[in-house]
This record gives sequence, C-alpha cells and structure tokens, in this order.
Amino acid sequence: MNGLAHIFLHVAMCNAVARLPEGTVVAVHVQMAFPHGDPPYDKTLNLARGEGSEWVVEFDVPRSLYHLTIVVPKYGCSSSSFQAVLADQNRKIATTLLDGPDNTPPPVLLLVGTAPMSFLYLKPTYVLFDQSLTCNQPVTPPLTSQFDVDYDQGAYYLAMRPDPSLAGANPVFAVRMRTPTGLAHYVRLPLKLPPIGPHWPQEDQFNITEDMIDGLATEKTGVLLCPKVWGTSAG
Repeated sequence: MNGLAHIFLHVAMCNAVARLPEGTVVAVHVQMAFPHGDPPYDKTLNLARGEGSEWVVEFDVPRSLYHLTIVVPKYGCSSSSFQAVLADQNRKIATTLLDGPDNTPPPVLLLVGTAPMSFLYLKPTYVLFDQSLTCNQPVTPPLTSQFDVDYDQGAYYLAMRPDPSLAGANPVFAVRMRTPTGLAHYVRLPLKLPPIGPHWPQEDQFNITEDMIDGLATEKTGVLLCPKVWGTSAG
C-alpha cells in the first residue's frame, strides 16, 4: 500500500466533441486541486475521439478532498465537481462534460468511508429527520434532501446537495437499511449540517464495519437507533 488512491476517471463527451469525426484529437485539461497548495494532478491531455462517447483517464492522488475540473477550451465544454478519495482505494469517478460552463451548485457535505459488501445488501439510503426526533423514538417523515451516493470496491462516497428549506436547520442524519423481511433499521450518524453557501463542502469520514452491521440484527425497526458502536449514544 502506498497511501495513494488510484482514480479511473470516466469522462462523457459533450455534444460539441461527440459530433467530431472519429480520430480527432482534442486537448482536455484535467485538474484535481486541493483546498490549499499545488494540485497533485494538473495536465492537459491530447485525447482522441474514439468509437465510444467517453474517455477514461487513470492517475494516482493522495487521500484528500478535491475540486475536479475538466475543460475542453476549443469547444467550450467543462465539468466541475467536488470529490473525496480514500487512501489505498481504487475510485471510479464518472462525469459528463457540458456544452458551456458547469454551474451545478456544489454539495454542502461529502461523507466517505470504508464499508463491507454486506452493507450494500441492506440497500442503504440516507435520510434527514427533524431535530426533535430522539433516540429510540419512532421515525417521523423525512425532510427534503438530495443525496448522491457511489459505492466502489469496499467504500462509499456520499454527496449532500443543498436545499433552501434546510437553511439554519439542525436535522438528524440517519442511514436506513432494509431487513430481509422488508422492514428498515434507522441508525443515527454523528453529523451536523454545515452552512449552505458558496464554499468548499465539509468532508467527514465514517467507516462501517461488519460488526456494526451484525449488531443491528436484534434491534428494533422503524425507530431511530443510536448504538454506541456506531459512534452515537443511546438515550
């Protein structure tokens, strides 16, 4: 292990590039930038327009939070996103070049961590509840929220998008996991909603283990669980 993350960057072409004849070489600027300091990856690549509609670029970067930008200057295409990577993990990042500037609002929170394959079998989803919900109480209707989640070889990468209705709120974060009988466990996560604004997202790491998942087998469904092994306190 070298402490680096190996990135498989899948870049879907914008319309302007997709219309080019096969074999056309296009200059593509790819940068993975730290919040501070020189970027560990900053290159202009000459990529050929192939048979497919995407390029795949591979490189290594240290574990960190990054601002990923991809620009095709000649054709006015671009993509912008915030990404977190874990050390010694392969990471597939898929992005689409837009015909023009990418004005997608950045996420306010990135949550990443390692997780066993059994975690995926539980079909995890992430929800927010009103701050009045307390441990061991029946769950209430979830608040409006948008989570984008990627699972990749023993790790998960969650991005929470801003929602104006949550401004100034202090919601309860939870992960919902389905049981074999179709019911659900809700486990509180030790997170706080960062301020919504034009800044880098907050990044947190929360690793999930097999023991943490096994411990839910005898717990109640349909209530907010706060097990100590998950880093929360019951009561």
